[in-house]
Amino acid sequence: MMFQLHKNRSFSTYINDTFLFFKMHGKSFFKNYFIINGALLLLLIAIVFFGFQFYFQSLFSNINAPGLNTNPVGNMINENMGSVVLLAILVMVLFFFISVLQYAFPVIYFDLFDKKNTDDIVPSEILHSLKQKSFKIFKFFIALVFIITPIIVIIFGINMLLFFIIIGIPLFFITAPAALCWVNISFFHYLNSNDRLFPSLSIGFKYLKQQFWTNVGSTIIMIIIIQIVMTIFTTIPYLFGMANMFTEFSPQSGPTNPEKLSALPMLMTVVMVISLVANYILSNLIIVNQGLIYYSQKETEENSSVNHTIDLIGTDSE
Repeated sequence: MMFQLHKNRSFSTYINDTFLFFKMHGKSFFKNYFIINGALLLLLIAIVFFGFQFYFQSLFSNINAPGLNTNPVGNMINENMGSVVLLAILVMVLFFFISVLQYAFPVIYFDLFDKKNTDDIVPSEILHSLKQKSFKIFKFFIALVFIITPIIVIIFGINMLLFFIIIGIPLFFITAPAALCWVNISFFHYLNSNDRLFPSLSIGFKYLKQQFWTNVGSTIIMIIIIQIVMTIFTTIPYLFGMANMFTEFSPQSGPTNPEKLSALPMLMTVVMVISLVANYILSNLIIVNQGLIYYSQKETEENSSVNHTIDLIGTDSE
């Protein structure tokens, strides 16, 4: 039995179907995900690990030796300013490229999944589709940075002004997920249709409004789930490490257990790496949820579920 993208969904169905999709096809999804994104993620993890390890070790070296007025990080930057700036630019480009690839992957996967009616999708198909749509992906992100984001910032600015009256607080918590949902739906439509950018943004807004509270509500729930998981894997170990630091350090006598305190830079570095990896992996959860919203609202417009059901029957019989 194949997962059905094109069907009308309610609030609870959006949540349930998000996890049902991963239950049924998560193996294929994440297999392709790690094959395509794995090498870049490992490179990013290595950069973040060694970068934060150096930073935290330099920071805690001053704690372990409070009488010395040293700043290794500042000295290193001053002595190698050109190399540091170049490295920072390369890291930013890498972050941007991985984020774009990460964002586009579920959209491409859903498009292939929809057309083939099977999760028998190989990385070469995804890479070929990414290559074909690379200009549209780049164009959307340029628009996101220079057009969409300023509009959202203005809206959020108005919300911040409304914080002085009670209505501004709930509006903020509605506007943020609504903006996220609008952008994601628009991206799905832009990549998986022949429409141009601005018509796609218009259709994304139209689909958002069709079941506004259902769409926004499911988006909020997915954000909450992701934040809870992130808290379990990152914030709790971080707080434990900080509590451990304060129990091992006295302002009068310095660290009571220097060896134990010296392990904190590694702990904090590991927490940062876990946070980075978890953020990238868990973002698939909300993008898949947004994809279900897109295909459900598309079904409401086009009523194409009958044709897809026939296709699925043919697929199941094989």
